[in-house]
Amino acid sequence: ALSNDEIYGCFESNEWRDGILARVMRNICKDESPNQKWTLFDGPVDTLWIESMNTLLDDNKLLTLLSGERIMMAPQVSIL
Repeated sequence: ALSNDEIYGCFESNEWRDGILARVMRNICKDESPNQKWTLFDGPVDTLWIESMNTLLDDNKLLTLLSGERIMMAPQVSIL
């Protein structure tokens, strides 16, 4: 299982380090091709990391990182 810091990112010595989801979402949301893109989470759902994903999964479709960066989920991106 991954920690919240590994999934979303964290500050290390006052420098931001991206997590896996931050990198993936930034890359697939930049791609403006009309092709559907899927991000699949496999394994048990942890209440700590799913809580941080609320605005991404609701109608806002916005991932807000602790760094203050906000990544808007493109219409052709889905999360499963």
